[in-house]
Amino acid sequence: MRANYSLITTLPTLFAVEGDLAGEEVVLLAERLWPHVLTGPPDTLVDLAQASTIDTAGVDLLVAAHSYAAHRCIPLRIVNAAPRVLRVLQAAGVHALPPRGRRPDCAAAKTTTPAPRQHNAAVMA
Repeated sequence: MRANYSLITTLPTLFAVEGDLAGEEVVLLAERLWPHVLTGPPDTLVDLAQASTIDTAGVDLLVAAHSYAAHRCIPLRIVNAAPRVLRVLQAAGVHALPPRGRRPDCAAAKTTTPAPRQHNAAVMA
C-alpha cells in the first residue's frame, strides 16, 4: 500500500455554509465536516458569512465539532459569523475565533515525555 502524499496538506480547509445553518444545510455541513475533522487535519475553518440564523441542530453540530477538535488539539475556527449567530454560539460555549496555533496544554502534552516509572517497593509499618 502506498501513501498518496498529494492528499497531505498543511493549509487550512474551508467549509462554507451556503445559507442559514438550519435544516438541510446542517446535514450537508455535517456530512462534509465530520469526515474531515475525524482525520485530524492541521486547521479547519467554518465560514458562516451567509448564515444569518442558526437552529438547535446547527448549534449542536458546531458544539460537538468544537468540543471534539479541542479534545484532540485540532484547530477548528468559525469565521465571518453574524453578530446574532455569534452570540448564540458563544452562549453554547463555542468560541468563533480561538487563538491560532495549539493551546498551551495541548502543546505541552505533545512535547513532554513522562518520566520513567521507578519500581520501588512500598513498605507499610
